[in-house]
Amino acid sequence: MSDTPRSDPVEPDESQREAALRSLSVLGTPSGDSFQSDANLIDLLRAASRHLRRLVECRLVRIWVARRGGDRLVARLFDEEHGAVAGELRLARGEGLAGWAIAQERSLRLGPGEPPPADLVGVTETFQSALVIPLFRRGDVFGAIECLDRKGGSFSDADFDHVDVAAEHVAFALDNALLYEETERRALEKEVLLEISKTLSAPLDLDEVLEAIFRSLRQVVRYAAAAIYLVNRSSQRLELVREAGYPEGSDEAFRLSVGEGIVGWVAKTGEAVIVPDVRRDPRYVSARAETRSELAAPLVLEGRTIGVFNLESDREDAFHGGHLEMLAVFAAQAAVSIERTRLTRELLDRRRLEKELAIAREIQASFLPKRAPEVPGFDLAGATQPHDEVGGDYFDFIRVSDSRLGIAIADVSGKGIPAALIMAGFRMSLLAEIRNEFTMRAVMRKVNSLLHESTERDKFVTLFYGVLDWKNRSLSFSNAGHNPPLLLRADGRVQYLLEGGVALGVLPDARYEERPVALHPGDVLLLYTDGVSEAELPTGEQFGTERLERCLKRLAEGTAQEILKGVVDEVTAYAGEHGVNDDLTLVVVKVRSG
Repeated sequence: MSDTPRSDPVEPDESQREAALRSLSVLGTPSGDSFQSDANLIDLLRAASRHLRRLVECRLVRIWVARRGGDRLVARLFDEEHGAVAGELRLARGEGLAGWAIAQERSLRLGPGEPPPADLVGVTETFQSALVIPLFRRGDVFGAIECLDRKGGSFSDADFDHVDVAAEHVAFALDNALLYEETERRALEKEVLLEISKTLSAPLDLDEVLEAIFRSLRQVVRYAAAAIYLVNRSSQRLELVREAGYPEGSDEAFRLSVGEGIVGWVAKTGEAVIVPDVRRDPRYVSARAETRSELAAPLVLEGRTIGVFNLESDREDAFHGGHLEMLAVFAAQAAVSIERTRLTRELLDRRRLEKELAIAREIQASFLPKRAPEVPGFDLAGATQPHDEVGGDYFDFIRVSDSRLGIAIADVSGKGIPAALIMAGFRMSLLAEIRNEFTMRAVMRKVNSLLHESTERDKFVTLFYGVLDWKNRSLSFSNAGHNPPLLLRADGRVQYLLEGGVALGVLPDARYEERPVALHPGDVLLLYTDGVSEAELPTGEQFGTERLERCLKRLAEGTAQEILKGVVDEVTAYAGEHGVNDDLTLVVVKVRSG
């Protein structure tokens, strides 16, 4: 091995060598067969390789150039007959003969049988002789010329001198070419980013914006497939927002958890990653059989990783640091677009919900009594206070005959609009059956059957329904799984109205009992939903029926409206600042004295 000129008895044809030197000397001039005139780096590399091969009469010439970032060396292979690019070779910086010469910043010459340097890294192909000369620009090494297998044996001193001189011309031409390419690349990137900025300012939906991002990104980063994911923090799953280039049947590969696959790893760590060969990375989850390399960058918004932008290529080692910089810019744009769309969608959903709630409130208010009816010998009051904007509680006063008044209080399982809709249907069924003048048992049975047929199995309604006969001062009732009303007698005794059956809608063929109870002057009947008895302290202790009894006894001397208001005030005060956690609905029936 030697890196200094030495004599060799075999000399090439001088006229051929001079022609090759003249060709190489004009590579970097405006009029030469150069990148400047052809505006094509490939043309320059093809021409330089051809002239160098003629210059030293060797089997193969490769010109290695450090990629952006400098951690990879790339050499293109050309079809000698047609001049087309036949392939591309890649080395890590420091690998192979060219990598050694670049790392050492020294020339390398090997004759037949001479061993390579002891500190050579990586596997080298079989060769008879080799000559490698590093390329410098502005004092830094950025590539190398590699000549293999000199015809006739070893590379001569003259070969070394000529390639060394030619290296200066090639380095100058390559420097110009790379500067031109860099300038063109940056101009294209600015143009693409401007185009994306205009797109984002236009009133487009998310799909149109992401399609524009994919289309524009392809102009500056070559990729075969792309996908954007969002992180669902509650489920710790990655949700696919948009993809391009993946075959049908790839859905299973998109069902990733945070931490799973390369995309999941980026979502978990918030760090971008370049994978030169996915087949050697255990994190890779295959969505495309052709994929060889992958690039993934986090979507970051206000310091939070909200998703991942992923690119795949069919070529090994297709992505580098420059691509990562561009993807990071596009990922930021995608994050802004997705967040803007999410906020807009939330605003529209909120407005739509507000309209739906307003309609539901109007419907609900329409079937609640505006005021309690006047009943001889009785004082009545009723009210409901929804926990949500729309409640699932219901109470009503229903005229049954000239001397009888139906009193109902009910509670639907669940809350919000679904509960309110079930309650509306239940009320219509109840009123229809009552007006058919069926017996109380029949009313309860028919309403139960209808609810069982028309609602989900986890939905049900608790109901207390009683018929007040004010002439005879009696109440007939049936309790379908509802909180037992409290009947406070004038002498202080408390009676709970329990009899009836299971909640409506639970069993298809449920049967219900009916019980009468006599009412006397001074008696107070309190009907309520579980929001009253289950109001909680911050510690979890509930208001309960014992407190409700004591509260009712303290308030019993007041009017029905005063009793109702007093109970609500005491329950609300008990719940404190965190408030009650359910609807509050009450009906008070007080038997007048005399």
